[in-house]
Amino acid sequence: MFTEQKIGKLLAGASALALAGVGFLGATAANAAETGNIDGSKLGSINIHKSAAAPGEAGDGTELPADPQPILEGVTFTIQPVLHDGVELDLSTAEGWELAEALGTTPTLPLTGDYSLGTSQAVTTDVNGVATLSGLNLGLYLVTETDSGNNLIKDKSAPFYVSVPNPQDNGQWNYDVHVYPKNTLNEINIVKTVDDAAKLMGDTVTWTLETEVPASSLPYKSFKLTDVLPTGLEFIAWESVSIGGTPLVAGDYTISDDNTEITLTAAGLLKLDGAGATTVTAVLKTKVTAIPEDGKITNDATVTINGTSDNDPATTNLGTLKLIKMDEDQKILPGAEFELYAEAPVDGQPTGEPLATGVSNENGEIIWQLHLGIEGDATENYWVLETKAPAGYVLPANPWSGELIVNGGEVTTNEVTNHKPVGPNLPMTGAQGTMLFSIAGVGLMGVAAGGALLQRRRARQGN
Repeated sequence: MFTEQKIGKLLAGASALALAGVGFLGATAANAAETGNIDGSKLGSINIHKSAAAPGEAGDGTELPADPQPILEGVTFTIQPVLHDGVELDLSTAEGWELAEALGTTPTLPLTGDYSLGTSQAVTTDVNGVATLSGLNLGLYLVTETDSGNNLIKDKSAPFYVSVPNPQDNGQWNYDVHVYPKNTLNEINIVKTVDDAAKLMGDTVTWTLETEVPASSLPYKSFKLTDVLPTGLEFIAWESVSIGGTPLVAGDYTISDDNTEITLTAAGLLKLDGAGATTVTAVLKTKVTAIPEDGKITNDATVTINGTSDNDPATTNLGTLKLIKMDEDQKILPGAEFELYAEAPVDGQPTGEPLATGVSNENGEIIWQLHLGIEGDATENYWVLETKAPAGYVLPANPWSGELIVNGGEVTTNEVTNHKPVGPNLPMTGAQGTMLFSIAGVGLMGVAAGGALLQRRRARQGN
């Protein structure tokens, strides 16, 4: 039987529910029992005000002067009438209130016994964070939060009952009920890192985008990674995308035509929902094609989940080492060969393998454009070994350079000289001997000619 005591229990439970930010019933038992003035011909409405504000005092079903902030647009609720024996509860009657009281103040789902739910109607909060369903018969309704929209909701509101009408402390009945369910929003965090494996400009530079994704009681609506490469950085490939360390397959995500965005498909979002609190990791391969003036290549990435974004940049630093090869008279020397090392030699011997080799060009230059480090590390030390001198020159006694310090965005220049050997002056033995023999030969020829003349003269005188 419908009694004042039973209504009192119902209303006491409703007040406890309202403390969580939702309205059910709000009048005292005495007022509710004594009014008896429900207008059964009226229709009512449920107005849902959605925000991420901290829960405050319990509402009484009336509209607050201003909605709590921040409001949440795009959140969807379903509203269903509660049925008994397939018929909506009629809260214009004492019997309807008794049937409502029997359900308690907190829904236990699914409903059992003779209770069931009628056809659901969906409403979505507008730009003001309000969703309204009007033209409702007087009865008890179950309200369920079903879709987060573009909101990073951590925990959806628990399903709750709303009575139309709603009893008021002043003995009146509120046919247009306002409820204020609250949500706690999740936070996301993307961390972008770059490896320091690249040593020379043009080497592959690998960027890793890791997004911490919290568990959500509502399905995720969207997930997008955006990475627009800066000038001087060239795209090679998205190497992999994974959730919780498990690689995704092609149908789980799409890549934009310009390779700047990765978007999870419905299949990928389903895997994200099933992973709970997890990490989404994407690995991007690039290469540097030009060094900016400050030597910094900064690549920023953004993750957007359900309309909420976070971003994080990462930086790789570059600089230039230039050798100029010449002799002691400042003559430019092409053809000298060198090796570049990142560690100092030990007892004149190289440590590790050379980072690069080079041959001086027609200008006597070797230019190496170098990755120096990542983030705040923008300085690196190098050592150069001359392995072959230009033709006609010899290696120095110590073919190693000293320590060469290269800073980000700067050109470190080092001049390397070679000595050209000059042999001693040799005596001119060949030329002097020939001259002496020539003079002696001419003398002998003169003596022979004189003898012949003398002999002829004697012969004439004898005749």
